[in-house]
Amino acid sequence: MLNSLNVAQSGLAASKVAVENVSNNIANENTPGYKKRVIDQSELEHSDSRFYGRGVEASTAYRITSIYMSQNLIRENTRENYFIQKSQMLGNIETAFKETDESGLSKDINRYLQAVENLRASPTSEIYKSDLITHGTLLVENMQTLYSDIEKAEELTKESMKENISQVNGILKEIGKINQQLGKSQIASNDLLDRRDQLELELSKYADISSEEFAGTYTLKIGDVVAIGNNTVIRDITVEDQYSPQKDRFIKDDGKTSSILDGVTFDNDDTITYKLNNSSEVSVQFGESIDTNGDGTPDFTVDETNYVRGLVHKINSDPELSKTVVAYNGTYTQQADGSKTTDDRQDNFLLVEAVEPGEVGKFEGRITVTEQTDASDPTSVTSKNTVFRDEYQSNDGENSVQIYAFDAPIELKSGVLKAQSENLTTSSASNKFTVYKDKLDALAQTLSDITDKFVKTGETTYIEGGISTDRYTGNQDDIVGINLFSGSTVKSLQFNTKEVNNLDQTKLDYLATLQWKSDISFEGRGQDLAGPEATSISEYFQEVRISVSSDKETSDFLLTTQKAVKQSVQSSYDNLVKVDKDEEMLNLIKFQSAYTANAKIVTVVDEMLQTILGLK
Repeated sequence: MLNSLNVAQSGLAASKVAVENVSNNIANENTPGYKKRVIDQSELEHSDSRFYGRGVEASTAYRITSIYMSQNLIRENTRENYFIQKSQMLGNIETAFKETDESGLSKDINRYLQAVENLRASPTSEIYKSDLITHGTLLVENMQTLYSDIEKAEELTKESMKENISQVNGILKEIGKINQQLGKSQIASNDLLDRRDQLELELSKYADISSEEFAGTYTLKIGDVVAIGNNTVIRDITVEDQYSPQKDRFIKDDGKTSSILDGVTFDNDDTITYKLNNSSEVSVQFGESIDTNGDGTPDFTVDETNYVRGLVHKINSDPELSKTVVAYNGTYTQQADGSKTTDDRQDNFLLVEAVEPGEVGKFEGRITVTEQTDASDPTSVTSKNTVFRDEYQSNDGENSVQIYAFDAPIELKSGVLKAQSENLTTSSASNKFTVYKDKLDALAQTLSDITDKFVKTGETTYIEGGISTDRYTGNQDDIVGINLFSGSTVKSLQFNTKEVNNLDQTKLDYLATLQWKSDISFEGRGQDLAGPEATSISEYFQEVRISVSSDKETSDFLLTTQKAVKQSVQSSYDNLVKVDKDEEMLNLIKFQSAYTANAKIVTVVDEMLQTILGLK
């Protein structure tokens, strides 16, 4: 009978603990990261010969969770935040391209073209000349403003990335502190485990992570690099900017020899001209004497064996070109003091490198080889060849943003930091900032080229642009120079106002045709090599704007889809781990009934004992 009383007492204690657990679950229903608790109840072990047991024990409260579903939620959360960040950046670009009925680059282009048409109709009108100067200057200024707005969005992204790195390091430190507290106790605290899970979910916003706990050792990886090892060994995450300069190589496929005179016999009065940014140029002529050290004594006479070294000297000696680029005779070797040396015992190939590393040092250069029998006779040109850099063996100026952990680069697959880093690295195919800056640069380069020179070949037909006329082999006096715009990028683009007074009827007739020309090439190789994507100036910019909107719409669609996926996983996970009031109320009724039943047993046993003790 006394044993029955002990059994009932254990039932009362277990039911009391269970009711308290239900109360705790309901109280923490809205606590961030809280997972519902379940009391582990088990039968007390037999310690004697009784056959009905010794009662019940409420030993521990454990969390309801699922490692598999938790990992899925973390993965989908990372992807969602990747698309959120990407959509925000595209939104900033779209805002930069936004136009109204009266303002915007489209309107500036149309007003400039109309100003040309007005002046063509009245070439001596000072009003129309002033109007052309106004709209030509505004076109350049607004293109540069639009370009600058994209750069500002890029800079804001970079600053945001630095703040996010600080957030990541703060979260890692918090997880490390929690691991220290967990290590001091024999039984893991549920509230600390909840907090660690919540921090992992928060961390997954920034990057793809994975964590595991084996034999009491906790490890967390960001990407493929360990950020927390051995429970508390924390590696700070850093972001590093790396800049490499643009390198144009005029080289053959063999990777050794020059491509400048490929198939050309260099002799007599032939010249080789290097033109930079469609503005400044230098030339070497066959038979010209070159003084490389400035002592007044020629070091060599230009011929087919040393023209590369002659070009290198001319480029590096030119006060304008040397501000932007440095030329080398082949691949250089960098010395310990930072100087660069080349093997100048023979010609190798022309290497032209930007002075400023990274995207800021961007330039455009090309070479024209002119075969001419008499330098004084403009009709004696036998051939002209334009040579561009080898695209496969040259390098664009690159800005690279890489995330490191303890000097180990982290290759991220998703998350906010992935979206930011790939849009700050110019070589990334996903970099939308670079895509649209390049499109604007292509517009600027083409505008400068087609308003530079032309050759009239018929009543209404022309060879358009400086690049195409560089290949013109007819009477060189037929080439008409305009130089209305100069530069090869948005930043270097200029409207040369002084040239407006030099615009005669012939030049204006040519410029006016550009307004209606629908097969303008924006590939930078000349109008005589226009590809299938050739279009008009106005339509080119409209296509750029459409592309911006299309990218934003596509990104928003992917974001909406990913949100639905994440919400589905979140709902399944919450149904498992979150507190359900209805379920808790049923548990409350159940444990309350158990408590009442055990109390009834105590009452019955007490009455039986009283009856026995009352016997005489």
